[in-house]
Amino acid sequence: MHVLLGRRFIAKPLLAAALVGMSTLAGASPAGLARHETVEVAAADLPIPVASTTTSSSTTTTAAPTTTSAPTTTTAPRPTTTTAARPVATPTTEAPVPRAPVAAAPLALPPVSPPPVRDVSVYRGLGTWVDAYDFSPEFQANGAPPPVTPESMDDMAAAGVKTLYLQAAKDDTRSPGDLVNPEILAPMLTRAHARGLKVVAWYLPKFYDLDSDMRRLLAVRDFRAGGQGFDGIGLDIEWTKDVPNATERNLRLVELSRRLRAAVGPAALAAITLPPVLIETVNPKYWPAFPWRELAPVYDVWMPMAYWTFRTQSSGWRDAYRYTEENVRRLRADLGLPAAVVHPVGGTDNKSNDADYHGFVRACAVTGSIGGSIYDWRTTPTGSFAILQDVPD
Repeated sequence: MHVLLGRRFIAKPLLAAALVGMSTLAGASPAGLARHETVEVAAADLPIPVASTTTSSSTTTTAAPTTTSAPTTTTAPRPTTTTAARPVATPTTEAPVPRAPVAAAPLALPPVSPPPVRDVSVYRGLGTWVDAYDFSPEFQANGAPPPVTPESMDDMAAAGVKTLYLQAAKDDTRSPGDLVNPEILAPMLTRAHARGLKVVAWYLPKFYDLDSDMRRLLAVRDFRAGGQGFDGIGLDIEWTKDVPNATERNLRLVELSRRLRAAVGPAALAAITLPPVLIETVNPKYWPAFPWRELAPVYDVWMPMAYWTFRTQSSGWRDAYRYTEENVRRLRADLGLPAAVVHPVGGTDNKSNDADYHGFVRACAVTGSIGGSIYDWRTTPTGSFAILQDVPD
């Protein structure tokens, strides 16, 4: 436990940069820059620029932001992408007015057939997250040692964590194989199991080559260490850069999801999704017409990334309870499944306080979620786990 108390909590480099210089992130590649691809969500959290108005004594000029439409991507090779600067609104002399969150209007959509009942117990209770930037030597700056090691499993167990969500595969030149450092994944998995932890492996597809995405997912499915395998698989659904056309990206997401479902058979699958508030209210252009209903029969557990720390107080969404509760409620409505199994993911980093964690725990309970977790392990203050242990299971 003394090791746990001595952990260093380091903010993610680009995530911090994203919050300082968000206007440059729209076309930035995460390779070599971002510690985790949720930085794209940080950029996506910016409100859509609206027409800006400047008023002088004689004229009023209204300028709409410039938008570009990306061509539909239909071939397997990675398409060429263009970096575009985010339109800058003309400053005004009026003070910003706080925006109160507006609930989504109910939609009259046909009911959705729920997936078969599968064992989702691995997703119950308190979880924590580890990505490649935490444990892989190839992702460390200046040859520094990884902050998370197999021995960290002891600290997680001592903190009351039930399930570790581990990035086992990554589409990145620093990880040329199908898995991220399998020689490290193996002792992490076996030590986690020895300490009573379950391990769910997750992967972020980029959709430009579904065969390569599927190859990595199959490698995750088939990975064994001492005869032990991962206890579940989660798909991190947030990447937009390589297939900018939303219609084509939706088609590819649905196809990949169905292929993954066929490959894992009766095992429970988790969808780690963008939060509905983000793509419906904050930035509807980020991922238009997200195919909730098409995905509803495929996945068994829904894990919305409800990062209230990306919100501002003036937006009305910085409240951890309100943001978590609203995202869970909207997600179930979008799916057409009032009883959808949900495990919210909150945070991120060490930018929350005890009141935030209490609000998150309360929202998980009020919404009937089966657990909850904060992204991620190395940046969540140690003392916070005493509060987070109260998430439902």
